[in-house]
Amino acid sequence: MGKFILFLDRLINLYLYFVVMACFLSLVPNINPNYPLFHCIFKFAGFYLIPPIFGINISPMPSMIALVLGSMGLKKLYVKFYAKNEPKIVILSQEEFEKKFINKEDNKNGD
Repeated sequence: MGKFILFLDRLINLYLYFVVMACFLSLVPNINPNYPLFHCIFKFAGFYLIPPIFGINISPMPSMIALVLGSMGLKKLYVKFYAKNEPKIVILSQEEFEKKFINKEDNKNGD
């Protein structure tokens, strides 16, 4: 279940990047939003949820806020319930490795 939560979090982040890319794409002055490709991009990014106010399109903002809150919630859920079961990666220097493992084996063989 933990890996599924991480997958959903990455999927939400990918969609968030898609929405940000569509916002930057909307700033291009000569782009035709009625062209099928751009219409599809803007529709999936949530550009048609709220009509423009004073010429400023704020409609991707609610979807971005919802995506960020969902991502934060999934991360907290993962950390609270699943992160403690994940294997830890420990990086040791050569001296620390020798102290921990080689000296223990020498003590076991010497006994």
